[in-house]
Amino acid sequence: MRLNTKFRISIFAVIFIFAALSFNAQVAPVDTRKLTDYTEGFYTFKTEKGYLFVLNKEKDAYQIEFKGRKLEYIDKHVPWVFKIDDSFLNLLNVLNKNYWGTKSVKTNPTDDELFEAHKIWESEFLSGRYKSKLSVSSEIFNLESGRKVMYWSFPVPKPFDSDFSHRNFLTTLIGKDILALCGAPKSAADEKVVRDYLIETIKTLKVSDKPFNIKQLRLAHKELKPGEDNL
Repeated sequence: MRLNTKFRISIFAVIFIFAALSFNAQVAPVDTRKLTDYTEGFYTFKTEKGYLFVLNKEKDAYQIEFKGRKLEYIDKHVPWVFKIDDSFLNLLNVLNKNYWGTKSVKTNPTDDELFEAHKIWESEFLSGRYKSKLSVSSEIFNLESGRKVMYWSFPVPKPFDSDFSHRNFLTTLIGKDILALCGAPKSAADEKVVRDYLIETIKTLKVSDKPFNIKQLRLAHKELKPGEDNL
């Protein structure tokens, strides 16, 4: 029996819950009573072209802009899993100790080895969720800026009843941690569209060795409350 759309979307959210846990490991709720110009936390702002997501922390803070007109959250308590203009997206941050840890005696891995280790770690988790072996393809390349990224994807296993044909990941390194932009095209024909969108999005990435000035961002953009849709 084919699942209804609402239930299929909930399964999508469950599969992404591991991403939420990874994020929660390092992002504490913002206590508005203790706000300063540089308060750490996860923020969302409406910009002229789309939505700016900011992970503010003491070191390796970053901001990234997703272009689009309409933002909706899959789960209002997990603001890094969302839809923009009806496209399912996920912003995923994975600490090095989670995907590399003590699995290897090598203490100074190359960027390519870190990308590959994360891909294997993440795909093994998803394979367990789908209860099926995944057919993963991947490529590593440099953006015009020189930033190295890995793009990898796989078709959603046929036995799994889903509205999505593929899962797509575009990853880059911030230090030795992984930042991943994740998409879920509804058809094979849409996969390139999603790939291009993720690449254009990651080009907006700005990384800082200190927290961003949130006060300045609030003056420049409308801040959205956690989980607040912008339709």
